[in-house]
Amino acid sequence: MRGCIFLLLLCAGASWALVCKQIAGRMKQIDASNGLVFAVDFNGNVFTRRGGFWARVPGNLGHVTVGAAGVWGVGRDQKLYRLVEGSWAILAGLLMQIDAGGDQIVAGVNRGNIVFCSNKQATVTAANYFTPTYRRIAGKMKYYSCGPGTCWGVNAAGYIYCRLKVKSESCVGSDWLRVPGLFQMVEVGTNGAVYAISRGGVVYHRVGISAHKPQGLKWARIHFLGRKFRHVTADLGTLWLVETNGNIVRCH
Repeated sequence: MRGCIFLLLLCAGASWALVCKQIAGRMKQIDASNGLVFAVDFNGNVFTRRGGFWARVPGNLGHVTVGAAGVWGVGRDQKLYRLVEGSWAILAGLLMQIDAGGDQIVAGVNRGNIVFCSNKQATVTAANYFTPTYRRIAGKMKYYSCGPGTCWGVNAAGYIYCRLKVKSESCVGSDWLRVPGLFQMVEVGTNGAVYAISRGGVVYHRVGISAHKPQGLKWARIHFLGRKFRHVTADLGTLWLVETNGNIVRCH
């Protein structure tokens, strides 16, 4: 894809035009928050977006995340890391996937799909000599993502759930609420918007999310002219998507 294309998102009877462009690079996974973008390629190399280019970050990871709690990652050996003054501090714990998108909390899942989280007070002090206290969340998920007020997860069967009443001082939340749909991953944006990718690589946006209905009303498909995706993240009105072959698409 050269230059820009217009893609149509149909949602609750309204239409929005998304301006999308394929940008240089091939990544496995990407995460964006508060104007920062980090990504991992298929070899585990870590990058951050600076201007119009990817800048290499030292280290080798299987998954990286950026949010109010800082930049975190898990190695391909499942060890947990936090970026502290340009270097990766090794912390206790073994995870497959991690997310720092909540209100200065971190959460993730391990190889057994067990979900853990760390409250704000424990998270912000985590560095070289401090390891956060983790709390186990009932239930099993293969992917877990947090935003302001709620977290969302997908289990091994592809069923999707919303975790209610997640707070900075109580990251465990209260209850799981099943949401219709079968997906491979779900991501909560900086502003609380929820996006998901189906097993077939189709991108969806959750419509009708509010304080009174945090699970929203329905899924709206975003049409990408046959392109299939493996990962999505959203920040400051921008969607970052990774196609199944690693190509990166940025949409405004």
